[in-house]
Amino acid sequence: MIDAVRGAYTRLALAERTAVWATALGLALLVSLAFGLTQGAAKVPLAELPSALVDAAHASHPVVWSVRLPRLLVAALVGSSLAIAGALLQTAVRNPLADPGLLGVSAGAALAVMTALLFLPAFPELLPLFGFGGGIAAMAVLLLASAGAPGRDHPLRLVLCGVALQSLFFAGVSVLTFLFAERAPSFVGFTLGSLNGVGWREAGIVSVPALAGAALALLAVRPLDVMLLDEASASGVGLSVRNARIGVACIGALLAAGAVAVAGLVGFVGLVVPNAVRLLVGPGHRALIPLAALGGSAFVVLADTAARTLLAPVELPVGVPLACVGAPYFLYLVWKFKA
Repeated sequence: MIDAVRGAYTRLALAERTAVWATALGLALLVSLAFGLTQGAAKVPLAELPSALVDAAHASHPVVWSVRLPRLLVAALVGSSLAIAGALLQTAVRNPLADPGLLGVSAGAALAVMTALLFLPAFPELLPLFGFGGGIAAMAVLLLASAGAPGRDHPLRLVLCGVALQSLFFAGVSVLTFLFAERAPSFVGFTLGSLNGVGWREAGIVSVPALAGAALALLAVRPLDVMLLDEASASGVGLSVRNARIGVACIGALLAAGAVAVAGLVGFVGLVVPNAVRLLVGPGHRALIPLAALGGSAFVVLADTAARTLLAPVELPVGVPLACVGAPYFLYLVWKFKA
């Protein structure tokens, strides 16, 4: 009886924490979007923002509606996609250090997307499909390279294999950059992660894999929670761990591919956000996935606003402020697991 009451209290407390943090992250996203819409070369007073959005006669309407709003929507979708992908891959490979960038998934998708940009420039809608193929190939190689060897479950083993894959794919990216030097400036922004020049077309391109991947991730909540157990226990309750891991990795690759297709190699979002959200609401994926999506969206929107305004009129790639936050956090996680 006491255990049942304690369990009910724990579930209630978790539900309340989830509601509180969902509200806080949702407000943070709205505030970051509003702030991003008002900042830039032409500042828009917050009181005039509603008019600038809906009134075509307003002087700031073209820049707010056609430039800043689609860019911030792309930033939000990229952030949510990478955060969810990070959460999924961390569960799939049983490694809190996993991230689409660190595991080479984003680099594999980037190589495929750059190849498509060069040889099929008339079909931008196909970029997520090519990125998905590259990401899946990278994930397959990673799982094969790290399987069947002693210590394969060590948290750093998969990261080391991922770093090796990342270097290999970056070599391919460098070859393309060298061979097509006339397009090198755009490739530099792509490899650093950039939202410069994105518009409503890119918002439409990224929205399909972002929404589809998020929906699939929410449908996979129960097997994801079972995968938190050790493999023997997960198999004991009827879950095919191998098939579940492949399916979850495919969803993560789909999300990462959509983000790479429009923003390039945006790093550390999938590492920082899911680990931070787990500290707030625990490892259960019913709360983790939607809160990671909100947190990732706000994180990238704020980072992009900082990239546009910190050194104005010079615009930094969005990957720069993200790396300034993500790299120290990654070092902290490595130190924590070493300790």
